[in-house]
Amino acid sequence: MRFPGTLLVLLGLGCGGTASQVSTALIEYQRSGGIRGTDDRLVVNSDGTAALTRNGRGSTITVDSGVMNRLRRRLGGIDFGNLRSDTARGGGDMYQYVIKYQGHTVRANDASLPPALHPVIELLDRILSRAR
Repeated sequence: MRFPGTLLVLLGLGCGGTASQVSTALIEYQRSGGIRGTDDRLVVNSDGTAALTRNGRGSTITVDSGVMNRLRRRLGGIDFGNLRSDTARGGGDMYQYVIKYQGHTVRANDASLPPALHPVIELLDRILSRAR
């Protein structure tokens, strides 16, 4: 009998970590480009902790529980399996987005962002703007 979750925990423990350090990512979000040449990566975990990498500098933040609830509701209302990646249209000053959620990856830019993702992007951008 195989236990894939056990292997993940054991790998974490074998590397000097603890079981609590096993990834519990709810969503991964990357925003790059724009006029300023932004490069932001945000990994929001199910427990409200988040890892932020902004232009190569990392930090850890805590996302408010109310924001986490809104994020979960917004994500739950999207059929990620039917979203298509499209970065063909656009211009040099547009943001490029990569969103990873429940095994799905969507790549888009400002011109090709699926309408269903707009509320999620707005909320994730607010989280980024509050993190300093």
